[in-house]
Parts: sequence; C-alpha cells; structure tokens
Amino acid sequence: MRGRLLGAFLAFAVVVTVALEVPLGLSMQTRQQSSTISALRRDGTSLSVLLSDALDHDELDRAVALASRYAGATGRQVVVIQNGAVLLTSGSGATRSARDPALAKALKRARSRTVSGETSGDPNGSLLYVALPLRAEGHASRVTQVLLVTLPAGVVNSEIRHGWLKLGVLGLIVLLGATVLALAISASLIRPLRRIEAAVDAIGGGSLEVRAPDNSGPAELRRLAGAINSTAERLIRLLEAQRSFAADASHQLRTPLTALRLRLENLQPLDGSAGSRDVTAALAELARLSRLVEALLTLARGDGEQPVLVPVDVGGVVRERLEVWRPLADEQQLELDASVDSNASCLSVLAWPEALEQVLDNLLANAFEATPRGGRVRIEVHHRDTIVEIHVIDNGPGLAPAERERAFDRFWRGRTSGHEGAGLGLAIVEQLVRASGGSAALQAAGNGGIDATIRLQAA
Repeated sequence: MRGRLLGAFLAFAVVVTVALEVPLGLSMQTRQQSSTISALRRDGTSLSVLLSDALDHDELDRAVALASRYAGATGRQVVVIQNGAVLLTSGSGATRSARDPALAKALKRARSRTVSGETSGDPNGSLLYVALPLRAEGHASRVTQVLLVTLPAGVVNSEIRHGWLKLGVLGLIVLLGATVLALAISASLIRPLRRIEAAVDAIGGGSLEVRAPDNSGPAELRRLAGAINSTAERLIRLLEAQRSFAADASHQLRTPLTALRLRLENLQPLDGSAGSRDVTAALAELARLSRLVEALLTLARGDGEQPVLVPVDVGGVVRERLEVWRPLADEQQLELDASVDSNASCLSVLAWPEALEQVLDNLLANAFEATPRGGRVRIEVHHRDTIVEIHVIDNGPGLAPAERERAFDRFWRGRTSGHEGAGLGLAIVEQLVRASGGSAALQAAGNGGIDATIRLQAA
C-alpha cells in the first residue's frame, strides 16, 4: 500500500513539474533569443550612426577603432560589407567572408529593403545577427554599405542550456521535496494501519485483551480501530458466556449421569434375567452418553480457552500410552508397538497440557476400531528439523480420499465404520493439535490402512 501511495504521489508530482517547467523553459528560450536580437538591433542602430559618419569622411581607421572597441567590450563581431566585399571586420568569430552562408543571407535581406534596420535571427544556424544599411552621402535611396552585428548562436544556446539545467535542478528539488512529503503522508497513514494490523493479529491469535489504537491517524482509521475494539469486546463476552456454559454443563450433566449409573449398577444382581440384560444395555448407553458429554465439554473448553503451551516429553508419553493400551490390544488380538527416532527419544514438543495424551488416546481408539483381529497398530515418532511428527498407523480397510477430508468434521462417521461413537474423536484431535500450534492429517498407509499424522513444534 505504501508503495502505491508513493508511486501515485510521485507520478502526480512529475506530471505537474513537467507541465509547469516545459512551457516555462520554452518561454525562456524564446525570450532569450528575442532579447539577444533586440540587444543586437539596439547596439547596431547606435553603431551604424557612428560608423556612417566615419566612413562618409573616409576615416576608415576611426571606423575600425570604433568597431574593435565595441567588439572587445561585448564579445560580438562587427562586419561592414561594401559592394559585396568585406570592408572591415572586428571581433572573434567564424564570419570573415561575404560568401559565408549566414552572412550572405543577412546581406540579401538587408539590400532587399529600403527601410533602415532589417533584423532577423537564425537559431538553427551558426550565428544571430542584425543587418543594417549604411547609406552613402548624397545617395539616400541606394545602399552601398551594410553593417552586420553578429553573435555566435552557441553563446545564446549555452545560456539557454544553462537555463534548462537550472530548471532541471529546480525540478529535482521539487521532486525530492515531494518524495519527503509523500513519505511523511504515507507514514502517517501506514503507522496506524500497522498498529491496527498487529492488534488484529494478536486478537486473532487469542490475545483478546489487546486493543487497536483509536487515538491516532485519520478519522477513518480511528473509526476502524473503534469497530475492531468493539468486536473484540463482543467476542470476549461471547467466549465468557461459552466458558460459563461449559462449566455449568460439566457440573449439571455429570452429576445426574453419575447418579443414574450408580442406580443402574445397584440393579445388576438380577443376573440371568431379562431385567439384568436391560440394565446392562442401559449401562452401555449411559457410558456412551457420558463419553459424548465429555467430548462435547472438551470441544467447548478448547473453543473458549486461550492455550498455554508447555514442553511435553514425546517419548515418555508414547511409552505411557503403550502401557495403558496394551491390555486392550491383547484382548482384541492386535499387535501394538512403537518406533521412536534416536534423535527424538528425549525430545520435547510444545503442546497444551495433557493434550498429547488425549490425542494419542483418540487416535489409538480409532485405530483399534478399524483394525481387524490379528492386525497391527504402530506408533512412529520422527524428528524433522524443528518439527516432530507422530504417526499412528493401522492396517484396517482405510478411507477414501473424500472421506479423509471430512474425517475431522464434528459428528462425521465413515460409511463402513462399525464404531458406535459420536464422531467427535478426530474433531477433538484436530482441536487440541491446532491449539498446540500444530497440524493433524489423515493419509493412506502403505499397507492399505490409515496413517494419522500429528505435527508439533519441537520445544
């Protein structure tokens, strides 16, 4: 955004500078040429009177002295042509012959007029000049001598180039000032935007106590910051209400479920009767309902709480969960083992407290449900740079790619699943892993089953 602001501002400054300086430079160029011609005409008129007097009295030396003094003082050239030949010349310059193209042109123009003082210029040629007729005494209508006062065009062009250079320097100064002004204006806009951006990132990351600064910058940015702060306040109220609901539901649901379970267990002595089978079925449904309540409460707490990550020993957690799940694996005739990289055996990851245990429990539960008797469930831990990967691999029937994409949705269950769960296990896994700053994914295993992969940041 800052680049676009600077580019637009500087483009505008360049257009305005060019639009102002080019006409000014052209006007300066024309004025310089016109003023030079006017000066030559003025000096030529005065000099023609003096030279005419000297030449009329055949005082050629006095005429040469007058022309030399003028040429030396002004740097111009004085030429008197009589009957097509140079009578006298004074001053430095290339025009020494009446056959010089520019001089010949001036002579022709001067002789073609009976009026005194024909002035012209040739900016594209080698000189600027004034051609004035000097009339012989007693021959008022016949031009016998012509005075030319000339100036090399390079002198005027040099002054014009110097003027263009000054305009260019002035334009650069203007553009430099415009750049400084553009930087100041863009900074006054960008700084508040960056502070607002940082506040939004912090709020999005869970730091709901952060507020966007609403006391600096333009009025539009202050209103934007105020809207963001109001949204953050509403989010806090919503999350507090959710946490309160989770806490209340935890107490209100667990207590009656526990009491109901105890009452049903007290009815179990009716072994062998139809009532005993009903009680057993009711206890199973009650256990399923309890698991569903716990899963929902876990999700609710995960949605509302700001995670505090702590280092967790990966190898220790894997060994512990193996010991917990091995009896069930033996009962279901499953092979359960683990493989931990040597460089990851003592490695810690950053995770939510007790999140890694719950993640492994949910993944192992799914793997046990999917793996047929005699199958194998394997845990692998790999250390890759700053990331630790945990794989729970089974050799069950697997899932289609579309099913793997939906597997983390809440309450979703695969078409071929015989599990009677609520479809919240993988949703809890993803929530806990995401809260720990990691990612979870399901991939096809090489043996046809599922490779559930967890990636966490190494501590």
